[in-house]
Amino acid sequence: MVVLLGLSLTGLSIGSPHDPLLLCFSLSPTGHEQQQHHHHSGRRWRVRRKTQTFLPSPVRDVSHEDECAILEQLGYIPPNLCCVSARNAAGRPIAIKSYPLLVEQQLVKNGAAEGCDSNNKDENNNNKTPFPTLYWLSCPQISRAISELEREGYVRIFQQRIENDVEELGVKWWKCHEQYANERWNVLSNHDRDWLLMPGELKETQRRQSMRDMIEMSGVAGTNHRICYGGGQELGDNSVPSVKCLHSHYAHYRSQLTSLHFSKIARDDDRDGKVVLNMVGQWTHESLLEGFPGLLI
Repeated sequence: MVVLLGLSLTGLSIGSPHDPLLLCFSLSPTGHEQQQHHHHSGRRWRVRRKTQTFLPSPVRDVSHEDECAILEQLGYIPPNLCCVSARNAAGRPIAIKSYPLLVEQQLVKNGAAEGCDSNNKDENNNNKTPFPTLYWLSCPQISRAISELEREGYVRIFQQRIENDVEELGVKWWKCHEQYANERWNVLSNHDRDWLLMPGELKETQRRQSMRDMIEMSGVAGTNHRICYGGGQELGDNSVPSVKCLHSHYAHYRSQLTSLHFSKIARDDDRDGKVVLNMVGQWTHESLLEGFPGLLI
């Protein structure tokens, strides 16, 4: 049973006269967007979401309550939203999981209604774009606090901490990035994995290979985890990936904790040792507790 939602939620229309599953972004910023336009997770979307329309994620489990919370936090709902991956102590979203492929909606004109889905045929999939960020930090309060930590030099502090113990922390750091990339590949639907592996003409095959490389090899914050750890090369002195973005690492860490928590309840087993927790995210969490005691995390 398909429910048509014809109302507009602060600049985001869910449903249209032609496609009830289509997510359309408003061309003008909303009140929420004007308030939250500096949110770290939304910067890359600022231009694209005003000029392009994307199909919703094929892997999606989001309640109406969570949609409203994310809309309030970000000013819009990412079309490739999969689920809320971490929550604060009050149950509000703090991180979300995103689908690894963006699929732009093709608007067909000249005799066909605008909004018709042109992605039903495999030969019309040139509008797919890989999306490297698996976990986003959605909470603006935590985002601002982490930005303050970055201004205080914690990126370099954490980087130096790993470089000072390459043999133990460095190896775990590479493994953490590898697991992140593997998880992103496994999030893909069977159809999209098959499509990315499907051979074709040389140019198309190369394009899909490039997309696979980005999805399979990009760790947290875009780090290529196979350069050293998985590429058959030995780790040299201080040969560890740069920390880059504390927001991405914290979103990953909190999402890992949530996943492990529910896995233990459902399977009643201990997965310690199998999942390498994001140490930078953990250090960020400890720094937030110390530096921002009133922050709800």
